[in-house]
Amino acid sequence: MRFHHRLTYAVLTYFSLWLRRLSPSRRRRFANRLAGYIYRIIPLRKRQALRNIQRAFPDKSSNWHHSILQQCYRFFIRNFYLFLALPESYHSANIKVQGADVLKKAWLQKKGVVLVSGHFGVWELLGAWIGYQGFPFVGIAARQKNRGSNKFFQEKRELSGLTHIFRRESLNNMYDVLNRGELLGFVSDQDAKGHGIFVNFFNTFASTHKGPALFHLRAQAPIIFTTSWEEKPNQYVMEFAPVEIDGKPTMEAITQEFTTMLENRIRMHPEQYFWFHRRWKTKKPHKDNV
Repeated sequence: MRFHHRLTYAVLTYFSLWLRRLSPSRRRRFANRLAGYIYRIIPLRKRQALRNIQRAFPDKSSNWHHSILQQCYRFFIRNFYLFLALPESYHSANIKVQGADVLKKAWLQKKGVVLVSGHFGVWELLGAWIGYQGFPFVGIAARQKNRGSNKFFQEKRELSGLTHIFRRESLNNMYDVLNRGELLGFVSDQDAKGHGIFVNFFNTFASTHKGPALFHLRAQAPIIFTTSWEEKPNQYVMEFAPVEIDGKPTMEAITQEFTTMLENRIRMHPEQYFWFHRRWKTKKPHKDNV
């Protein structure tokens, strides 16, 4: 491992140790303060995020758009601190669960379960909850170029018992997860370029990864939409709901359904969505626009 990768790992480890000693209220204050500095001084993808908010909510005022963006900065710094402070932050959190029976019934079918979510709310805390409940959960993640941060994030996520499969690994590894009757998790709301399925997301076509629908159809494993959000300071809600289709369950119909479910949650808490992605980067071919 290169020196700067080792340094990254060490910095994250010591910062994590410090945050784990703080109370939830102190972590929140520090996070909000840092978010204010970042919002004003480090405008990384700030314009992209604002354009996305404006695109998703064209009927809202400019003041509202900027307010949501500021709240988004605060929320995701808090979310990052929450992750760094695991496992203490998990054990001190007040968590309510909606649809836990949905997840358990699907798992008891012993066909494996496809879990699909998005970059909304406290998804790292959601993964920790699933792991600590004893479900055998394998999440699909992107491998980071910095080996130090990749090692740190992997170790932190695996504290609860969940494991990883990295993108671009063999599809057989993913099918094996379902064949063993385990949970296979996807975060499917980033631009999938020309390989994705174009579905409606905030009234605009968005290229969306087809993996969840593909594994559901081919492995005959139940598919469940899951998400989580902050309700109040240190109070969180976890949700599990079946992805149900009227008519023939095609990849397009399934992908549209869970995308719509995600959009509905974002509309309830727009400040808790990660607007910094170039979600609508890939344009739908003109011949398909009708």
